[in-house]
Amino acid sequence: MTKSTSRKKRNKLTVILLAPILALVFIAGWSLYWIGQSWHQNTKQPQKLTNNTQTKQDEIELIMIPQEEQILAN
Repeated sequence: MTKSTSRKKRNKLTVILLAPILALVFIAGWSLYWIGQSWHQNTKQPQKLTNNTQTKQDEIELIMIPQEEQILAN
């Protein structure tokens, strides 16, 4: 089974028409990525140092509340 010549021409035409569009999309995306990376590096804030002292924690006491037994009357 072979492809017809008109189909080969259509595929070549599609590639010829889409190649410049894909190249422009790639260049635009790469440029935006590069600009974003350089902008992010310039605006990077110095990291705040964390305080290593332990915070005071409240003591919690757990208790059980006894339930009254129910007597079922028939």
